[in-house]
Amino acid sequence: MSADYDYGNARLRVMKTRLLSPRELESLAGAGAMPGLIAALTRTVYQKSVESALAYSTGMQCIDAALKSDLVAVIGKLRGFYKEDAGKMIALFLRAYDIHNLKAILRGLSSNTPASDIVSVLLPIGELDANLLGQLVRLNNPREVVDLLASMSLPFAAPLLNVRAEFPGAGVFVMELALDQWRFSEAAKILKDEADHPDAFAGALALETDIANALTALRFAQFPAERERLHEQIGNNEIARLFIQPSRIPVEALEGASRQDQVASAVEALSKSPLAPALRVGLEKYNLSHRLSDLERALKRYQLKWLAGQIARDPLGIGVALGFAALKVNEIGNIRWIAHGVHLGLRADAIHAGVELLQ
Repeated sequence: MSADYDYGNARLRVMKTRLLSPRELESLAGAGAMPGLIAALTRTVYQKSVESALAYSTGMQCIDAALKSDLVAVIGKLRGFYKEDAGKMIALFLRAYDIHNLKAILRGLSSNTPASDIVSVLLPIGELDANLLGQLVRLNNPREVVDLLASMSLPFAAPLLNVRAEFPGAGVFVMELALDQWRFSEAAKILKDEADHPDAFAGALALETDIANALTALRFAQFPAERERLHEQIGNNEIARLFIQPSRIPVEALEGASRQDQVASAVEALSKSPLAPALRVGLEKYNLSHRLSDLERALKRYQLKWLAGQIARDPLGIGVALGFAALKVNEIGNIRWIAHGVHLGLRADAIHAGVELLQ
C-alpha cells in the first residue's frame, strides 16, 4: 500500500518547499498598510490568487478571497495525487471539509443568512463540489438540505435523517453533532476493516476527537449556565451523548470535567488524558487572560506539531499528506491573522507575536 503514496508524497515534498519561511511571514507582518501587504503577497506563491482577487475586490476582502482560493486549489490537488487504496484514505481525510461545509450551510440557513455570505465560508475540497454546494445554499431551510442529500443517496444524509427521526424539530447544534459523530465513527469502521490501514491517519483522527471532546468539556466549565440549559434539553444523564466516539479519553473523565464550574478544575479532571501537557500550557495562559481561546490555541498548536511531525515519522504513507495539509492550513491562518492586524493598524511586533510558528 505504501507504493500508492509514492507519487503524491513526492509532489507534496516539493510543494512543502514553497511554504512561506518565518522571515517571509515577519516581512508581511511589517507591511504597514493593506496596499503594502497585498503588494508583498504578489511577490510570493500567492501571486496568482491575489491578482485574480484584485479583479473584483480590494483590501481585506481581496486577501480573504485570495487565501480561500489558494487553499481550495492546493488542498484540492491531493485527491488527484493518490490512487487505489491511498486515494480512498485521502478521500476519507478530505471528508472533514464536507462536514465543515454542511455545518456552515445548516447554520446559515437556520439563521436566514444570505446565500452569498454562506458561500464565502465554504471550502469545496471534498466530495461535495461547488455546484452542489451552490444548490444547497439556495434552499430554504435545513430540512430541505437533508431531503436533497437523501434524494441523491449521499452518505451524509444518514446521520441527519436519524436525528430527525429521533428528535423531530432538532436544532442545528444537534445536527452538527450528529455529523461530527458520524464522520469519526464511520472513519473508525473503515480503518478497522482495512487490513493495512495507515496508523498515522488513525492517530490523527484520535487526536482530533480528543481535542473536540476536551473543548466541549472546557466550555461547559467556562459557562456552567450553558451546561444547565443543555441538561434541561437532553436530560441530566445524557451528557455523554455530546461527546464524539471513539475517543482515547474515557467518557467518565469527560463527564467529570464537564461538571466542573472552573476551567482549572476541568483541566485537572483531564490530567490523565493524552492532552494533559498541552492543557497545562494552555491553562497558564488562560489564568492570565480568562479566554478559552488560549486553551484552544494550545491544543491546536499541539495538534499542528503532531501532524507536521508525521512527515518524518511516516515518510512512505499518508503522514506526508496529513503534515503538509496541516502546515498549509496553518500558513493560511497566519496570513489571515497578519492581514487583520495590518487592517487594524497593530504594531508589527504585536502582529508577529500572534503568528503560529513551528520551531
